[in-house]
Amino acid sequence: MAAVSQVDLTGTARWKWTASVALVRTGGVAAVLAGVVMGVHEWWDDRVPGVQEGVVPSSLHATWVGLMFVGFLGLSALQRPAFGRFGRVASRLAVAGTGCLFVLALNETWNFARSHGAPQADPPLPVMVVLFVVIGCYVAGLMLFSIATIRAGVLPRAAGIFLLVSVLLKIFASGVLPGTLALMGVAFAAMGLTALRAVGSTGPSRQGEPGTVEPRAKA
Repeated sequence: MAAVSQVDLTGTARWKWTASVALVRTGGVAAVLAGVVMGVHEWWDDRVPGVQEGVVPSSLHATWVGLMFVGFLGLSALQRPAFGRFGRVASRLAVAGTGCLFVLALNETWNFARSHGAPQADPPLPVMVVLFVVIGCYVAGLMLFSIATIRAGVLPRAAGIFLLVSVLLKIFASGVLPGTLALMGVAFAAMGLTALRAVGSTGPSRQGEPGTVEPRAKA
């Protein structure tokens, strides 16, 4: 990936450039860590057949969802200059979905901790509605962000395709194929690694954001 030409930055623009690079790098590292924790979560759940509940699996879930939230913030910051309307909607949906799911996962973990791991009663109907809306936002955000990444051309297309395929496998084939959560973790970690590599090879744009190569399309 060839870097854009450097521009002189002073004052606010230089601060924006530094903050944007820090956010992208933090997001890239968070994405890698999220992938690792997702793999650990898969391993933990596979130890015993059936749906696993309790403090440990709930904590693992909350951890990787929170890391995904930070990861999407960084990945969105890197690709923002190449994102069109579709890309901006996709990134906001991904950030909102993971952020809201993180709050719900933390609440679930806290409830398990308070009850010493005892099974939880079914939540009331309004909470169930909110849960389904959040999960829908989360899943849609994952898929649309993958497509936006493919279209934007800032990161390799393979990274977006890998994440999209892994999400679809997790949704539709998790009961048939083993390791779908771990596969999604590998895909998200790979996207984080490509983001770290990209931000290290780009220069600042005139808006004080991480520069990008010429995008293939406005995503």
